[in-house]
Amino acid sequence: MSLRFITGRSGAGKTTFIQREIAEELTTNPVGAPIIIIVPDQMSFSMEHSLSVNFGLKGIIRAQVLTFKRLAWRILQETGGITRKEVDGFGYRMLVRSVLEENQDEFKLFRQAANKRGFTEQIGDLLKEFSRYCLDCVTMDDLHDELAAKGAPRTLLDKASDLSLLLTKIEERLGTTYVDSEGHLALLASQIKHSELLQGASIYIDGFENFTTRETEIVLELMKHTDRVTVVLPMEGALTGFRDHELFFNPVRTSLKLRELARSESVDVEEDIYMSQALRFQNADLTHFEAEFDHYPAPEKAAEGGIVLIEAADRRAEVHAIARTIRELMIQGKRYKDIAMLYRQPELYDELIETIFPQYDIPVFISQKKPMLHHPLIEFSRSVLEAVSSGWSYEAIFRAVKTDLFFPHREDKKLWRERADRLENYVLAQGIYENRWFDDSRWRVKRYRGLELYTDVQTDEEKAMEEELHLVRDLIREPLTHFEKRLKRSKTGREVAEALFTFMEQTHVYDKIIDLRAEEERAGRLLGATEHEQAWNGWINVLDQFVLMFGDVQMDPAGAARILDEGFDSLEFARIPPSLDQITVTTVEVSSLMDIDAVFVLGVNDGVLPKRIDNEGILSDVDREWFAEIGFELAPTSKMKLMDETYMAYRAFTAPSERLYVSYPTADEEGKALIPSLYITRIRQLFAGIETKLAVTDPSELSPDTNPLDYISHPRAALPYVSMKMKEAQHAGTLSKEWRAVLAYYEEDPLWKAIITQILSPMYTNNETDRLRPELTTGLYGESFVSSVSRIESYYSCPFQHYASYGLGLRERSEFTLEAPAIGDLFHAALKLVSDETMRLGLSWAALSKEECWKLAREAVEDISPYFFNRILLSTNRYLYIKRKLMHIIQRTIYSLSTQAKATIFKPVAIEAAFGPGEELPSLDIPLRRGNSMKLRGRIDRVDASEIGGKNYVRIVDYKSSAKSLDLSEVYYGLSLQMMTYLDVALENAEEWLGVHADPAGVLYMHVHNPMIRTGRELTQELLEAEIAKSYKMKGYLLEHPEVVVGMDEDIGRSSAIIPAALKTDGSFTKASKVLSSDDMQMMRSYVRTRHQKAGDGMLAGDTRVLPYKLREKMPCQFCSYRSVCQFDPTDPQQPYRLYDELEPEQSLEKMRKEVADDAHTE
Repeated sequence: MSLRFITGRSGAGKTTFIQREIAEELTTNPVGAPIIIIVPDQMSFSMEHSLSVNFGLKGIIRAQVLTFKRLAWRILQETGGITRKEVDGFGYRMLVRSVLEENQDEFKLFRQAANKRGFTEQIGDLLKEFSRYCLDCVTMDDLHDELAAKGAPRTLLDKASDLSLLLTKIEERLGTTYVDSEGHLALLASQIKHSELLQGASIYIDGFENFTTRETEIVLELMKHTDRVTVVLPMEGALTGFRDHELFFNPVRTSLKLRELARSESVDVEEDIYMSQALRFQNADLTHFEAEFDHYPAPEKAAEGGIVLIEAADRRAEVHAIARTIRELMIQGKRYKDIAMLYRQPELYDELIETIFPQYDIPVFISQKKPMLHHPLIEFSRSVLEAVSSGWSYEAIFRAVKTDLFFPHREDKKLWRERADRLENYVLAQGIYENRWFDDSRWRVKRYRGLELYTDVQTDEEKAMEEELHLVRDLIREPLTHFEKRLKRSKTGREVAEALFTFMEQTHVYDKIIDLRAEEERAGRLLGATEHEQAWNGWINVLDQFVLMFGDVQMDPAGAARILDEGFDSLEFARIPPSLDQITVTTVEVSSLMDIDAVFVLGVNDGVLPKRIDNEGILSDVDREWFAEIGFELAPTSKMKLMDETYMAYRAFTAPSERLYVSYPTADEEGKALIPSLYITRIRQLFAGIETKLAVTDPSELSPDTNPLDYISHPRAALPYVSMKMKEAQHAGTLSKEWRAVLAYYEEDPLWKAIITQILSPMYTNNETDRLRPELTTGLYGESFVSSVSRIESYYSCPFQHYASYGLGLRERSEFTLEAPAIGDLFHAALKLVSDETMRLGLSWAALSKEECWKLAREAVEDISPYFFNRILLSTNRYLYIKRKLMHIIQRTIYSLSTQAKATIFKPVAIEAAFGPGEELPSLDIPLRRGNSMKLRGRIDRVDASEIGGKNYVRIVDYKSSAKSLDLSEVYYGLSLQMMTYLDVALENAEEWLGVHADPAGVLYMHVHNPMIRTGRELTQELLEAEIAKSYKMKGYLLEHPEVVVGMDEDIGRSSAIIPAALKTDGSFTKASKVLSSDDMQMMRSYVRTRHQKAGDGMLAGDTRVLPYKLREKMPCQFCSYRSVCQFDPTDPQQPYRLYDELEPEQSLEKMRKEVADDAHTE
């Protein structure tokens, strides 16, 4: 029984010493007492590999490399105790979640946090810490009493009480049948003395700086019951005591503690073997850095290239620079396995490394474990559990669908994805959730085309779509329904697990996972293949652990789902290197590198290395100090962790034997400045003239004396730089000879030529579109086609907008929300119903009372709601409230119409008058240049007529859900043609309505709204009604004829509350009146027809230009759905738009008169 220490600074050859000693013993005595080398998990493979390769050992049967846990399994297999089932990480987390929920009301401090996501993980980590430091429920009760006697704060006492309750309940659950992840170590400590395997064994312990209380117990038992225990510790010089600020504080403290324990048990402590020479380093810079790392002041040394600093513009530039440097090392003869990368922020660097390194054909192995949460299997399980517990929510169901695991096995995934996308669109549009999945009326496909076009008859297309939707719906609904029913019948944890497993069997999930693994293997992605296998095994293990702990426990499905979710949340992929020759990437915390020539330490910024220690755990530093004061040691405090930071950096910087590269970004992804770490300053202090490489995204940002071709290390990785240089050359007019040579390389290789051509082609093209050939336009629109006024206005807004909408038929996905167009549809339909009802009852608008208006509006909205936009107004309480608000708007509008009707002699002759093919009124036919014709269709909200002075007059009234006036500039530019077109149609068909010829009286917009009156004084009811009436004043243009205008408002004077005109005392119009002469109205009819003709000719000519207009600050792009398609950029001078002048009304009229006259002259 003896204890021996092998000590020395980093690189002194401590590990090599014990390996050589073991190799010599195995060579001399191949058979003998066991030799056991205990190392951390991350060091086990490299230790075994180094022993077998570096020392020529063909076999190492006598020597075994083990971790503490693997040693426990070996000894307990021999002595007994291994039969106790282990509740591993995710099982323990599920156990903690269950205990937290069951005892929530008994907690003093944890009651509010018990159900919060993330708290389970924090509690689980703390309880594992307690287990490592031998703190059980009995000990915690004693500690609580001691803390109370010492006067500890009430908060700490409440924490101790709650933690004691947790420990008690968990230990009750574990009993004598189960152990937690640290439980086998406790059994190991008690069983070492009974092990024959360890009798006479030589124990070597390497890779540790300190031990937990549990590990210390095991080391002590090994000292007492084996031949010799050799402990390798990084320390400097003879052991004379320690100070808490020293670099090797933890190893020294560990050494003193083990010596004290050895002496207390009468174990011989041999003389230390101190390794004083820095044998690892083959470079004077590295030797100097290691020797002076913790010495202040330290002598400065001239840099010899062994250490290189890399200052990068951002993390992406940093990773690119490292990849280029690795390529240089390969040219120098290095192997990938000789190189390692260390970092501190895997969440920021992993994705960059995985994306960038393949561009340089650099094989890389990232040892950091990845969570399984986003694997299809885990997402599928969590989503179906959430779906059935959340009432079949859209989000949960379609997260499950998008894993592809609902689809039939080995059928075309692309086809089923397209079908599932259409199902998702339908579900969104129809607002299907909860019981609506089972409401057959919701699954009758009937496209909503507006209330005026509503019909209950399905088209063939709708029937085919319905059949497909039912197919995909049933693929999801049927297994999920069976799962939900079985889950609801489940009373225990075992029954819940069986229900979930049966669901997976019914959907053939295992077979699909096997196929996914096979696909990865065929593609040569071995790591991806192992991840699919690990995901299935991990999923099975979660269910096994769940059944192990909760098999006979009564629980409801929702509670079981929460516990299972904790298990799935803790699953991680174990990374296994697919080959030996690759770059190893690991964190500075767990790195135990051996035989590495070059090391890159990434992200060496302030607050990262050393790390800012945030004490946000369950136990604060003050709490831990209270525990230490009463003699109980736990994990290190923040102060101790900060000292560990220095040692961690020292270990990282001294890992390579030949080259050290230290890199840091100067800005993050958002451009915010990052400060270099104090270690960057330290390196510059130690090495005079040390090389600092600058890494940027664009080589043009480098200084003139930097060779830009340093950025060219691989054809694929160089493509972005070539693209940038070509874009610069496009503006500057020249390309340097270096980059011309690079471009020539690509163009000489057929493969790279095709790639570079594809990349550079957008630089020589813009978003200009080709004019469609006549046969294409005929195929899209037809020889003679039907159009609408809004379509014509779309063409004049931007030809591409028209093409995308009416030619390609692109549409945004419809969702179950109430948008402005649908609200307008409701208003029009309600006003039409009210008008029809007044006609049926023989009532005039002027005779309607306020109560009758209210009643008619309410009945109209109630009648419309079951047919309106997929019954949205009846779907939820929120929409029922919106329905009531919309009804108030319609009530108020109808009452205003009634009020206006009392003051006018114009009467409605048509409401919602449809014109076009197959409608009550014929279409407005527009002859086109190629001999074709365009038939205009539409729907006029209201046509009023009156006889005045022996003539008949017609006016158009259009209802708008937002305030609008007629801008003659927009009429001239073709942007607002609706009102004049409707007036043209009305006049064209006047004889059919009136039986006589009619003249134009005007065009008016009416704002359908429920006004909010703002006033600074108190109003009587009469004054309030007058103010409300004014808010319904119509906007537009009227015929410049006093008698006609008086006929529209018999109360007109210097102002009107109804129309946009007023009369002076002499009977003439005021300056503010919006009036047009009869000639101008007739001229505008002709002008608008010409505009329609030109638009139709442009469409058939294949005009698809991306050419929007700008009038004042208004552009169609502001609300265009197709901007992401055309990619129009108004700030790009190479992308023109039509800049329209803002015209006064008379200017607009004059321009229209001139064009009409020119057209007449041309004809």
